[in-house]
Amino acid sequence: MNRLFSKKQFYWVSFIWFQAVWFLAVAYTDQAIYLLLLSLCMHFLVSPTRASDFLNLLVISLIGISGDTLLTYLGIFTFSEHYFIPVWLILLWAHFAVTLNHGLSWLERLPVYARIVFGAVFGTLSYYAGYKIGAVNLHSNLLLSLFSLSVIWAALLPVYTVLASLNRMRCDGHIKESTH
Repeated sequence: MNRLFSKKQFYWVSFIWFQAVWFLAVAYTDQAIYLLLLSLCMHFLVSPTRASDFLNLLVISLIGISGDTLLTYLGIFTFSEHYFIPVWLILLWAHFAVTLNHGLSWLERLPVYARIVFGAVFGTLSYYAGYKIGAVNLHSNLLLSLFSLSVIWAALLPVYTVLASLNRMRCDGHIKESTH
């Protein structure tokens, strides 16, 4: 089966695709669910690394969804229409997980301290932007929410990148067979 994109092309497609998905999810929340599902299906149709992407989806999404569920339970952030985390956020986690193999794979080349800083800053900014757009409500003590998110993302972004790398190594033989 011929691939639609080379790995290098898919790297850039994936990076831009994730930025669009993030905006779609945060701006349209529940109204974006069907498009997010379609987008995830499209990813698996064109991805050159389906097996490791699927493993990332299972492992990394589960960690992120569990963390966000705990933060919601603790009141660090809440969602207007939902008691638990909404489906659109679960789908956003799925997209993030698969993008770690492609458009965000460059994070693996950073030293661990840089991944920690990157996670603390940009993971937190992602939620803050979602708050400003109205997709999520942060705790009335905004600094508590931002600090909590910063610590969690500083700790977990390096873990996510290592898991993505391990998943690719685990699936590498299978990937080579399925992409030729």
